[in-house]
Amino acid sequence: MTKTIPVLPIENQEESLNGRVYLVTGATGGLGQAVSLQLAKLGATIILSGRNDDKLNQIYDRIEQSGHPTPAIISFDLEQTDEDIYKQFANSIYSEFNKLDGIVHCACQLGVIGPMDSQDGSLWLQTQQVNVNAAAILSKVCLPLLQQARDASITFVSDSSARQSKAYWGSYGVSKVAVESLSAILADELENTNTVSNVYIPGPCILPIRKKTHPGEKNSTLDTAHHIAKKLVNCIISEKSGSCFS
Repeated sequence: MTKTIPVLPIENQEESLNGRVYLVTGATGGLGQAVSLQLAKLGATIILSGRNDDKLNQIYDRIEQSGHPTPAIISFDLEQTDEDIYKQFANSIYSEFNKLDGIVHCACQLGVIGPMDSQDGSLWLQTQQVNVNAAAILSKVCLPLLQQARDASITFVSDSSARQSKAYWGSYGVSKVAVESLSAILADELENTNTVSNVYIPGPCILPIRKKTHPGEKNSTLDTAHHIAKKLVNCIISEKSGSCFS
C-alpha cells in the first residue's frame, strides 16, 4: 500500500507550471473541467480529451479567453480496446508537443448503483473499460513520453464512498478499488524513475456524479468542484507517489 500524501492549499505552492503539458481525460466532466482550468491558470498547456466535441470546444474557449496557454483537443473514446489506437493517441501528443509532463485520469463511467442482480452485464464491462482498463492502457502507451520529462506524474481519481466496498456500489465501486490498486502497482514499479503515480480520493463534493449517487443531498455541506480541483493539482505536482485524501 502506498503512503498517504497531505494535500496542501494551492496558495502554499510557489511552483509554476509554465511550459508543462498535461493530458486530462474526461475533460468535459465536472472535475475534469475544473482541474483543466486550474492547471491552465498555473501556466500549463492542457490537452483536453473526451467524447463530446461541443463541450470540449466550450472548455477550450474558456481557457483561451482567460488568457491562459492555448490548450489542445484530442477527441477520444475510452471504450475502445485496441491498444494500437491508444498508441496513435500517444503519437499525436508526441507529434504536437514532443513532451508530456502528466496524465490526469478524470474520465468516469458510473454504471448502475444498485444490487448485483440489477447489474447489466454489458454496462458492467463498459464501466470497467472506461474507469480501469483504458486508464491502464493509456498510461502504458504514454510512459515512454512521460519518462522523457524531468519529472512526470500519472494521477488517478477514486471516490471516498465507492471505494469502501459496501453494498450497491456495483461495477463503479469495483472500478475505484481497482484504480487504487493500479496506481499502487505503478507507483511501486516507477519508484526509481522520474514518474510518480498517485490516486486522489476526494471527499463529498458538488459534482454531477455525486448528484446521481447521493440524490437529495444538500450542497451546502459539500466542497465545490473548484475547491476540489485545487487540491487535486497538489496531488498532480507531488514529487512522491501515494494516495491523496481531501
